[in-house]
Amino acid sequence: MYRRIVRSSAYLTVVTLLSLAAGVLAAPAAHAVPDATWDRLAMCESSGRWNVNTGNGYYGGLQILPSTWDEAGGRVYAPLPHQATKRQQITIAEKILRWQGWDAWPQCARKLDLYSVPITTSYVVQQGDTLSSIARKFSVPGGWDAVYQINRNVIGPNPDHLLPGTRLELPT
Repeated sequence: MYRRIVRSSAYLTVVTLLSLAAGVLAAPAAHAVPDATWDRLAMCESSGRWNVNTGNGYYGGLQILPSTWDEAGGRVYAPLPHQATKRQQITIAEKILRWQGWDAWPQCARKLDLYSVPITTSYVVQQGDTLSSIARKFSVPGGWDAVYQINRNVIGPNPDHLLPGTRLELPT
């Protein structure tokens, strides 16, 4: 009897972990701004050189300060921005953009008229998510109701009927 319970528990644990991993792997990365926009910004900031260290205190294609890189979690990828891949730099830049807006790159953003590019992010609903938990996780002004109003067409008439895999747009 004891062996069967242990095996059942182990089986359930493995199935649960695989389900969670599948949900995470199946959820595509959400990008707030198209890569082409980041490429334009990098062209202005660093002549499009994602691995540049010019010695000016800013690093990488998007010329990010080391302190900003650290604060946004960039060290999970590399000690300095220019040592990370283009995709990793963009991932961190999206966090910076949500915190600071286009003012993080004031001269090039103005030159490229990026102030007109909306700053939003998208999120793929995971098992167990609610509109309230998503709103809390992303600090959405207006809470769950704001998330629902923006996404009413994909959620439907019942805000409690949230299906895993649904892509929601979130305001910043």
